[in-house]
Amino acid sequence: MAAAFQLPRDGLTYTQEIFTRCRNLIEKDIWKDLDLSRFRRWQANFKTDLEQYFGACILDGLIYRSQDQTVALVNQLFQRTLADLLRVQQPLSTGSLNLVEALRMSAMKGDPGFRLVTAVKQADPPTKSAHYVARLLKRRFRIAETWIIKAWEIPLHIANGIKTFFFIDDFLGTGDQFEEFYNVELIGSHTGIFAAYVPLVAHIRGIAHLNRVLPNLTVKCVETLTEGHSIFSQSATYFDDGVNNSACAQDFYFQLMKDRQINIVGQQSGGYGGLQLAYVFEHAAPDNCLPILWWRHYPQWIPLFDR
Repeated sequence: MAAAFQLPRDGLTYTQEIFTRCRNLIEKDIWKDLDLSRFRRWQANFKTDLEQYFGACILDGLIYRSQDQTVALVNQLFQRTLADLLRVQQPLSTGSLNLVEALRMSAMKGDPGFRLVTAVKQADPPTKSAHYVARLLKRRFRIAETWIIKAWEIPLHIANGIKTFFFIDDFLGTGDQFEEFYNVELIGSHTGIFAAYVPLVAHIRGIAHLNRVLPNLTVKCVETLTEGHSIFSQSATYFDDGVNNSACAQDFYFQLMKDRQINIVGQQSGGYGGLQLAYVFEHAAPDNCLPILWWRHYPQWIPLFDR
């Protein structure tokens, strides 16, 4: 049994420094779209000095991707990830190594020869994150809507000679959702095509899962998350303060959830698939993140981010 989680010698100073740093990030619009009053309400979820210290440790490990950073990930996706993939595995004559430019100019130069496909099912709501990526491509990158299609439109484009399809998304966690999408939308029934799932960010568990269950699908991403990004992983260092460790911090986390009536049991208490992440985008938090970041249970728990 792990020793009890406790406040280290300089724990209160550390707590104050982390919460002050986060407030400054919000006030300076570095953490855009995060309201300071909401942040303070989330901080108030932690009642004791020890709970406040635990919350500070979570914030210290938090990776927050602003919209500008998300745009940078998209730039990298087009300039390197997709360009390299097309050049090595599925050569196309785009006329440019910059695929964004190729998609912008395609109206004048003709069909680019591939399609971007939102990774959403017909039954999915418009709030799905793949829709957000598509809107970003249209508004910030001025990519023509003609080249961004839905999965159920693939047969029409195959009939018109298109054989290459890139499925766009912001985040790959366990791979379960994309596997369901792939099967529901019958992607595997299309023969003679090159299909690649290209999320901006992906966890190694999800990559491995899709490589195993969908061997005809290519999976590439811009940023890869490892087991070290899991907050309570033994390989993580978020609680290496000379007193605590990941095991006792996880026990404290479970008790905190129980005390606040966050009724998630088993592996899902660490986020979907038990990935235990603290990785969020400005537009949404993946459900693979710790629920204490996004779980809504008034008045016992105020979320910091929306799902």
